[in-house]
Amino acid sequence: MNCFVRFVALSAIFIAPLAGYTQTYPSKPVRILVATPSGGPLDVVARGSAQVLTPVLGQPFVVENRAGADSMIAGEACARSAPDGHVLCAIDSLGTTLSPVIRASMPYDPARDLAPVIHYGYVGSAILVHPSVPANTLRELFDLARAKPGSLTWGSFGRASGPNIYMEWMRHAKGINFMNVPYKAASQAYPAMLAGEVQIAWFSAGAAAGAVKAGKARALAINLERRSSHLPDVPTYKEAGMEIPLVTTFGLYAPARTPKDIIQRVNLELANGLINNLEMRRKFITAAGVEIEPPAGGSPEEFAAYLLAERKRWAGIVKTANIKRE
Repeated sequence: MNCFVRFVALSAIFIAPLAGYTQTYPSKPVRILVATPSGGPLDVVARGSAQVLTPVLGQPFVVENRAGADSMIAGEACARSAPDGHVLCAIDSLGTTLSPVIRASMPYDPARDLAPVIHYGYVGSAILVHPSVPANTLRELFDLARAKPGSLTWGSFGRASGPNIYMEWMRHAKGINFMNVPYKAASQAYPAMLAGEVQIAWFSAGAAAGAVKAGKARALAINLERRSSHLPDVPTYKEAGMEIPLVTTFGLYAPARTPKDIIQRVNLELANGLINNLEMRRKFITAAGVEIEPPAGGSPEEFAAYLLAERKRWAGIVKTANIKRE
């Protein structure tokens, strides 16, 4: 069966739920494995989840950071855990929809081995340029790149990073060439742009808002369907003439075959207590630079359908960009 079809099937059934299981869940502390380092947006959202779930479900929900390997360390540990709801994992789209189409192999298949619980939201990233770059719009930046191929430097952070994929897609689909300058992480590429070491960077709109407002960087586009609440004057990718959004999605998952009633209970508590609670949303979601757009806060089935579509979309982008990673 096609893996995309399996994803939808899994999201619909997971497995026949155990009657009344949620009455005894959780029976011990629950671990939330976070695929990113401490202090990052996903980590902040996961800690907000733990604060919501601990009092309402009566057991500690403990965050453990398992960063590395493009989110696969946390993802694999979660996938191999007992499907009883006592291990959950907070993972970004790199580990669930991009890695499966960019890597030759993975130690687990997110579509088969993980059950979507809830969509937290998106990190809206901005395409940023140093003030010395004579471009006030994305189209002007493209025109500069066409006039002098390979002369504009763009800081990336790995073959699977948004900047690298976008640069490769532009090169193969549009014949527009930037000079790719690789860094180890976005947290290195972004300061390099502010310092003038590279001319272009890709970074969280929320985190970059201060520098943009201070005139230390210029934001040309946001990779969201709606304008960012952090940079409301910056056009969306469509408004700026960018054909593909490379948005990072955050979500919570459980091992496949976790009883459906447990997944629904955790989904309901987080939807009510975190995403739709204005105080908690401000503290743990929007303050971390995460944007709420559908299907964030929706049902597990809506999240699963979204992931299916995203994985298929990423497959097309990666094919055009001609990127593969062993």
